[in-house]
Amino acid sequence: MPGVPGPFPLEDDTLAAEVGQLLLARGERVAASETTAGGLISARLLSVPGASGWYEGGLVPYTGPHKWEALGIDREIAREHGAVSPQWVAATAEGLLRGTEAQWAVAESGIAGPQGSRRSPKPVGAVAIAVAGPNGTASEEQQFEGTRAEVMRQISERCLELLRERLKAAS
Repeated sequence: MPGVPGPFPLEDDTLAAEVGQLLLARGERVAASETTAGGLISARLLSVPGASGWYEGGLVPYTGPHKWEALGIDREIAREHGAVSPQWVAATAEGLLRGTEAQWAVAESGIAGPQGSRRSPKPVGAVAIAVAGPNGTASEEQQFEGTRAEVMRQISERCLELLRERLKAAS
């Protein structure tokens, strides 16, 4: 395929496959809200054969209104804490659970660069991640380095790692 370097980058994604196995073993499904990763988390999950047995769906709410309208989130959370905050992504993940039949939701919001945000004082590479599920919601902040694509890849990796950790803790 012209313009696509090397082998398909989603081939043999062991982390996504492990997440899928954990979900399948529990008979549960996951949904994703990807503000900065742009669908990469979902693409990684969907690259695993049999994903239809445990993947519910995903959203890429990029603009402000889409972020709160698609998930029914109170925009005051973003005004008070910012859209790149543990509070915002926790509300996003919980909103995704309410709006789907998934038992698990992963959400992220960040600044991929190369420029910073006009509305946020946070630096390029700043990201907030949350996973909501039957055992509650966990959220965290991270700071990643690299190009826009490298930041997106690191976000997808940490989101799937946190989801795996939460799935294992719930077992």
